[in-house]
Amino acid sequence: MPANELFRFDLARHRAAAGLRPEHISDFQRLIKALRYGSRFQLLFAEFTEADYRDMLIRQLDLVFAELGQPVARIDLSRQGFAGFAALEAELRRLAADHGAIHLTGVDGWFDEGRWRDFNIRREAIAFGVPVRLAIWLSAGSVAQAIVLAPDLWAWRGGVYAFTTVPAGPHEIPQPQTGPIDPRTLAERSCRIAVLRDAVAADPPPDDEILGLLLDELAGLLASIGELDEALQIRQEEQLPVYERLGDVRARAVTLGYIADVFQA
Repeated sequence: MPANELFRFDLARHRAAAGLRPEHISDFQRLIKALRYGSRFQLLFAEFTEADYRDMLIRQLDLVFAELGQPVARIDLSRQGFAGFAALEAELRRLAADHGAIHLTGVDGWFDEGRWRDFNIRREAIAFGVPVRLAIWLSAGSVAQAIVLAPDLWAWRGGVYAFTTVPAGPHEIPQPQTGPIDPRTLAERSCRIAVLRDAVAADPPPDDEILGLLLDELAGLLASIGELDEALQIRQEEQLPVYERLGDVRARAVTLGYIADVFQA
């Protein structure tokens, strides 16, 4: 994959996750990578509790792939009147001709015991005839049904992703922070850069909260002395993954702002 395309994907997926609840960022990034890089046929089970939140997640995923020119299809079983599993399979085959990934929603209430068993029986034919990454959005109850009624299908799962929620208040919009102008000389900054490099490379490494701060200072100092390429690489490849692991939405958003500033310079 060309480096610029990889960067566009990484930037888009981090931006897409900026508005998510912190506890879901890790699974969102896992899911989006599976949809992008997974094998041609994959069963990806995404558990959720709120339909509105599920729809927001799907919109964010679809925006990323639309930017890459790879639209994702959606089948809503609660609105499309499929008479049985055979009709659903036919629609999956039709969409697979033009899409690399498909969302399957409305699973709760449509999949009964017979349809889960049909899915289980037809799994090999679907894997051969529907070479797509199939994201199946379902509740905890439907997950339990799938495990019991379609055990062979469940064994083929490529991933399970948790987006369950409880009522929560509004999220604070992250605000980028700007610091004062660095008064240090070039020599002083260079000395500090050397100290930071040693700290980041320490064995054992610092914990993620400290590591994120060290990387932020290091990238900022490198940018201040004109080393924009290295500063950008640190922010993309080292600092952003730290904030993903921490689930720190605000810090990720600020870092993305710094990255965007470099490309607009």
